[in-house]
Amino acid sequence: MQKKLKHVLAAAGLAMIAGGTFGATGAQAETTVSMVYPFPDFLVYTKSCKEFAEKVNAAGVIKIDVKPFNSIGMFEQAGEIRKGTIDLSCLPAAFYARGLPENEAISTSNSSPAAVRANGGMAIIDELHQKYMNMKYLGWVDTGVKFHVYFKDAPKFGDDGLPDLSNVKMRDNPIYGAFFRALKAETHQMPVTDVYAAIQKGVVNASAWTSIGVKGLKWDEFLRHRLDPDFYQTDIGIIMNLDTWNSLSEAEQKALQDAVIEHEESSRKARMAEVVQEKADLEAAGMEVHVVPNSEAYLKIAIDSAYERMNERLKSDDRPLDAAEKLRGLYLE
Repeated sequence: MQKKLKHVLAAAGLAMIAGGTFGATGAQAETTVSMVYPFPDFLVYTKSCKEFAEKVNAAGVIKIDVKPFNSIGMFEQAGEIRKGTIDLSCLPAAFYARGLPENEAISTSNSSPAAVRANGGMAIIDELHQKYMNMKYLGWVDTGVKFHVYFKDAPKFGDDGLPDLSNVKMRDNPIYGAFFRALKAETHQMPVTDVYAAIQKGVVNASAWTSIGVKGLKWDEFLRHRLDPDFYQTDIGIIMNLDTWNSLSEAEQKALQDAVIEHEESSRKARMAEVVQEKADLEAAGMEVHVVPNSEAYLKIAIDSAYERMNERLKSDDRPLDAAEKLRGLYLE
């Protein structure tokens, strides 16, 4: 566990200890916790994660030390949080759903943080994180953003009204891999930072991504076709090593939790506005939109494939299915 306790010097007028933070009241945070993030610095999700840290630091109760990009690889961050190598991350739930299959409920949700806090769904997710992952699940941020599939060439559709992905080389990741395989796509898992070159070289010719960020990644230079309707929802959670959480004072825990809840609301509002803007920008730049003829079946496969994967993993781990059944009702409106 990377946790440093920093004490305020007793003598008035002396300089701050290195790494300390003053809040609006001039009080210095005595506890510093470390944070990593999975995506490049220019993406909105990273900017949002850093914005959250700035809010916490400004309050002066506890300090977050944000480590540079790729200090820990995106798919290794959950394991390092679990071990306590690092304290915090803003991490998609799907990136560690192999260890906690119930995370699929977050990834496939069409609800909101406020709703799942109110109905008890987030409390169940937190309990599961603590029991199986040695983590505290603090909250779900940057919501209201769904996913599209983007293609180099115009998508084709079968007689069943579903996308024909038989000749599509799809960039995969843990969020939507089961969905694409259910549609019989050829999938290739790779980090975000490798995708631009992979598209350029023809290793992949399609990829899913959120409704915002394609322009920032410059994938729209090659991927000129978007498939509607959108599906799933961004599943970025703020997670913390449980031992670190338990070692904090009540005031420090409250400061962190309050900041997360506030950021859930503010980041959702900001991301939903950005969705509208990016859609307009992409279409104005010539992005062609193709609607799945059998949209209802398409979306059903998206949800069912994820829950089938969840249940298979739970069974293979000899774990009960009762929480998964509850979460489907709580995270889907």
